[in-house]
Amino acid sequence: MSTETREASAAGRRAFDLFEGYVVSSVLASFEMADLLTQLETDGLTLDEVAVATKHELDARALAAACLAYLSERGLIEEDDGRYRLTPYGREVCADKGYLVWAVGGYGEPLRRLDGFLTGTKSYGTDYVRDGRWVADGAAMLGRKDVVPHAMRLLESINFSRVLDLGCGNARFLLAVCSRFGSSGTGVDISPEACAEAQKAIRDAGQQDRVNVVEGNAADLPGIPQLADTQLVVTFFLLHEILAQGRDYLVKYLRDLSSRLPEKAYVLAAEVQPPVARTLGQRFTPEFTLVHALMRQRLLSKDGWREAFTEGGFTVIEALHDDMPGGILLLAERTS
Repeated sequence: MSTETREASAAGRRAFDLFEGYVVSSVLASFEMADLLTQLETDGLTLDEVAVATKHELDARALAAACLAYLSERGLIEEDDGRYRLTPYGREVCADKGYLVWAVGGYGEPLRRLDGFLTGTKSYGTDYVRDGRWVADGAAMLGRKDVVPHAMRLLESINFSRVLDLGCGNARFLLAVCSRFGSSGTGVDISPEACAEAQKAIRDAGQQDRVNVVEGNAADLPGIPQLADTQLVVTFFLLHEILAQGRDYLVKYLRDLSSRLPEKAYVLAAEVQPPVARTLGQRFTPEFTLVHALMRQRLLSKDGWREAFTEGGFTVIEALHDDMPGGILLLAERTS
């Protein structure tokens, strides 16, 4: 926080903290989405390199210069002989950049249109929707640090040779699982943008021979024939979207999933619990709950998910908290 903002906060003008946070989040997320933030995180970035990335558009160069000056004024980057690099504070913030990309890139537009939703003049899904690519990319980024290490440890306790990732996003987790455990895999995602990112990631990893992605609706289990040959199904932040149609629908979906899997197949699910009632200062879960309420979706507690899996034909082997605020991981086996 800058000296000016600290002084404003001390004077009781708390809105300035929110003002600064909103703009900083928007700039950092936009740099990531423009494929510029990685350079700040590694070798640094010059204005000339920004000019190349923006195809030497003069307006873009001028705006990039203003953004770099702004981030410098806010203490996130520092300039040395024309090259900008992250400060220690900037590195600390960017370690969690996935949350910023998820919020700004993924849900920025519908959040900006809340007035229309509240007054009933606009509706989510008809007038405005989230950006599927940046929801997926943001979730993948934050998951690498806060979810994936715990998920990998859970997977070490089971045996599988074929993985199906429902709602795979950019397929980074699917690729990591197949690489670590020597399995083959298929990803399914409804977003064409996310699928395009996934296909690029698979090509870049040279894994086209054992990992593929298909564009499709993960809610349409009859349309996913790979289930019959799958030993592990991964669903990261998908099941609350199924739950949007009601708990009975979720249980029916899980039963259908169980019936299509072979014996001794597993499901690894990542979800987020709702915030604890009347508890102030909670991180992330209130915001996560709000944007999903916007989409007419709700969340379950860890016990609620355990009960739904049990009713859906699975035995929950593990249900644990990961490092994502409110995050939970469930490993379940198909009930014989």
